[in-house]
Amino acid sequence: MKAEIVATGTELLLGETLNTSAHYLTGKLSSLGIEVDYHTTVGDNSERLEQVLRQAIDRSDLLITTGGLGPTADDLTKELVAKVLDLQMELDQASLQQIVQFFGRRKAPMPSSNEKQAYFPKGSKILPNPIGTAPGAIIEKNGKTAIILPGPPFEMKPMFDDYVWSELQRMIGPDSERMNERVVKVFGIGESAIEEVLDDLMHLPDVSIALLAKRAEMHIRLVARGTETTSRIAEDSLNHAEDEIRQRLGDKVFGRDQETMLGIVGQTLKKNHWTIATAESCTGGLLGATLTQESGSSEFYLGGVVSYSNSLKQQLLGVQEKTLNQFGAVSEEVAREMAEGIRLKSGSDLAISTTGIAGPGGGSDLKPVGLVYIGIASPEGVYAQKFQFYGERESVRQLTVQAALNGIRQYMLNKERGLLLGDG
Repeated sequence: MKAEIVATGTELLLGETLNTSAHYLTGKLSSLGIEVDYHTTVGDNSERLEQVLRQAIDRSDLLITTGGLGPTADDLTKELVAKVLDLQMELDQASLQQIVQFFGRRKAPMPSSNEKQAYFPKGSKILPNPIGTAPGAIIEKNGKTAIILPGPPFEMKPMFDDYVWSELQRMIGPDSERMNERVVKVFGIGESAIEEVLDDLMHLPDVSIALLAKRAEMHIRLVARGTETTSRIAEDSLNHAEDEIRQRLGDKVFGRDQETMLGIVGQTLKKNHWTIATAESCTGGLLGATLTQESGSSEFYLGGVVSYSNSLKQQLLGVQEKTLNQFGAVSEEVAREMAEGIRLKSGSDLAISTTGIAGPGGGSDLKPVGLVYIGIASPEGVYAQKFQFYGERESVRQLTVQAALNGIRQYMLNKERGLLLGDG
């Protein structure tokens, strides 16, 4: 089944709104084995929208539209889909009643223009919208299927998940080929190096492998195709490929699918009943803010100090003046003293520090932009590691946070293996 997604709305073309719906829908359709061949975005212009819809219906089996279901004169998606499919528009009384009740719950009269939202192409299967006033619809004619969804993602996503997903499963049937997908997440090794290590795996007959570069990590996407009846074989193929990747990349693999570095670190700290504190310079509180994104972070995160100046490094963290004078604020020695200082001040089990040059200015030949030191202090001792990151300021900061989280993860792995701080 070939699909096309058409997003309507001039705000999308002006860059005022990001079209996250196309990304979401493509992922959902791909998991069902439905190939999305085209993404089209068109403004609120009836002539151009009609042209786009006719082209989509002509070249695709499945058309999904988002947007253009509002009560205003330029919301014309349903009307133009009806015109392209040569269908009459008719009032759906159940939808009208739901819209009236929507306004009633808000103690407000329904504007007459909202009645327009209860009209649909004849033969439509109506998709309820309990969140808003724009119901969706599924229309099937002459072997083609058009699915009309509202524009706002907070309305579109539940409508798709609750009503459209099951319809698409019914349409494709159990014998249709689907994509079984898995994502292996990696930190600390670049794209070209991964490709070199996995070179022979990139051409497996039963699993396709693609490398996706993210800002602070790499994703290895594995896909095995199979029908509903052969899904077990596809799953076995994915397991074999993942096992081989983990064996070759070792601890550089930190998770898969929906797992995050932050989630893994938080779960590990909670499981071991360890607390942590932070001492930050170049990240300016970003590490602490990231740690508190994790639900239940109060169980392990005690707090931190943002010591941007040398004077605060001395006053709040106990960094020695002679260390700053001899080695400079961006150094292994200062990172170590910052980490140990916050551990002693907070009474935490584990402490981590960041100091570096985020740029774009402040670098030199000896200490270029992107140079970062991350310190880790524990009851066993203090350790600091040097990193050289590249990119603009925010990339350096994000990479530093990810490296700090990975340092915590690596420490916990080593502790489980009986290794000393800094080993591995």
